[in-house]
Amino acid sequence: MVNRHSLQRIVLVASVLFFILSACARHPQKPSPHGSLVYEPPGDSLLLERFAPVFFVDDAGQAYNRIGRPYAFLAASGEQVAIDPDHAVLYTAVRRFTTTTAAYTNLLYRIHFTEVPFSFIPFHLTAGKNVGLLVIVTLDSDQAPVLYTLVHTCGCYLAFVATSDLPRQKWKEGWREGRQVVYGENLPMLLELDGDSAGRTAIHIRPATHRIHNIWRLGRGELEPYRRLQTRLQPLAALQYLQLDDGSTTSFYEEQGPRRGYVKGSHKIWERLLMGWWALDWRVGEDKKLGRNGSDGTVFYTSLKPWAREESDMRDFARFLRYWGWHL
Repeated sequence: MVNRHSLQRIVLVASVLFFILSACARHPQKPSPHGSLVYEPPGDSLLLERFAPVFFVDDAGQAYNRIGRPYAFLAASGEQVAIDPDHAVLYTAVRRFTTTTAAYTNLLYRIHFTEVPFSFIPFHLTAGKNVGLLVIVTLDSDQAPVLYTLVHTCGCYLAFVATSDLPRQKWKEGWREGRQVVYGENLPMLLELDGDSAGRTAIHIRPATHRIHNIWRLGRGELEPYRRLQTRLQPLAALQYLQLDDGSTTSFYEEQGPRRGYVKGSHKIWERLLMGWWALDWRVGEDKKLGRNGSDGTVFYTSLKPWAREESDMRDFARFLRYWGWHL
């Protein structure tokens, strides 16, 4: 039987391998107006509209690179879900949490893609269908954004980006005004707001793998050269009431059985084969619901350490931040 110390060594070796693969990340360039499609949220009259990020995607001719709309249909095998890449939807929610020192508001933004396509060269470890991304904007009591939390809807590839409105005493140890490498992607550690806390934030998504490639604050008129699509906002709860052909509704997530809380049709065969055994999770990498609390959905862990499942669970956001070293 594998004891905790042996498991720690296995996880350490795997983490080192990930680090080696990530070590050569270069400073990203701004996307080209000739090769990028911009998904632009509506106006800024409402709180969720005001802080909604602008998404840049490359190679939009490939359906799997376009932000889509989850839908449901009836097949011979029963209810199925898929992503329509021709109708972009940004699913949103407002959630509040408190720490020992302050109260905060989280603005959740969830998007989905048809798939991460299978590929050997380059190897797409996360190949699978109905994949997604979460961007969480944490606001302080003055409704100023202080922290961006970026993560795939499987809990993978977690990244944090603080803003200049977050007091330094609340930063995690070792944070600074520089760049960070997150599994091969070069991201800023700090976004300078320059007194404009309600300005737009841009997020550049890498083709095929849908990794977040860069994040920055948009300048005045910066979007003008790009081809833009207006992106609809819908409540996150709408994902639990997708309409079927017969007029009934079904959830985007499994509602019973061992996959309760996981996205229907989300199976990550390569992550299961290569990581499931040492992560002690047969469903590692599968996309899931981000529940409101510990009784809603499945554990949304963000650390591959099996003993850190609960502490790194994003459903309890205050505990999640403490685990990752933030002092909000």
